[in-house]
Amino acid sequence: MSRFVFQDAVERFIVALEDALLLDIEAGRVNARKASQRGSSGGGLNVESRAIYRAIAVMSVAAWEDFNEQLVMAGFNHLKKSSSGVPANLEKWFPVKDLQSPGPFHVRKLYWAYFNLDPMPSWWFSFAARARDIGVDADWWAAFNDPREIEHRTRRGEDAAKWLDSLVKLRHATAHQDRRHFQQEPELGVATRNRGSWGATRYTAQNSIAVVTQLALCTVGALSQHLSCAGELRYSRALRSWQLSGSSLNELPQWPSS
Repeated sequence: MSRFVFQDAVERFIVALEDALLLDIEAGRVNARKASQRGSSGGGLNVESRAIYRAIAVMSVAAWEDFNEQLVMAGFNHLKKSSSGVPANLEKWFPVKDLQSPGPFHVRKLYWAYFNLDPMPSWWFSFAARARDIGVDADWWAAFNDPREIEHRTRRGEDAAKWLDSLVKLRHATAHQDRRHFQQEPELGVATRNRGSWGATRYTAQNSIAVVTQLALCTVGALSQHLSCAGELRYSRALRSWQLSGSSLNELPQWPSS
């Protein structure tokens, strides 16, 4: 059986997220250690863990950017082998490496230029949120794969693109200290609004990992269908170690059922 044309891009993406997953675990240890030092069992955030959660968001966006670059090039190489209608100078007039921001506008423009495909209609995901954030008078919080109030924590199409744009703004504001991005409200689940800035918490950091992964799977599916690629994404060893909120990659609803 031949290797699926986009298998390498997905496996590289999951490897790129491994450090973010490890940082999520470490932030939990930091919070527990600080609580022990205070003589409290509370799980309050600390300066150190907040910094870690911001770093997770930055790393997640970086992984998403690299993934789209790898996926587009894999698709382009597939087209060159199977079609004579690909412009020979496409790589020169629209080089993939010049993707300046992995926000929805630039990502959609990239796929449209290479494949005449807008991936946005295929995008959908669920994210974690606290009960009160979604209008429920309770103290629980639901992980991205939790069935409670799932429709309130699901975004599709244009709403998914808005969520992604908000996450990329958090990344830019953090990496470049550009506080202009904090002038508007963050999308629910991306960050918390704190006195003119956006704050990162455990569940928003986990959202950044979970959401870009769900978007990646949606985009793979859309491009595969558009290009009529044979084969399917396999659950290989490189993907088996993915764990977040107690779930593995193949437990995401976007994962191929086969």
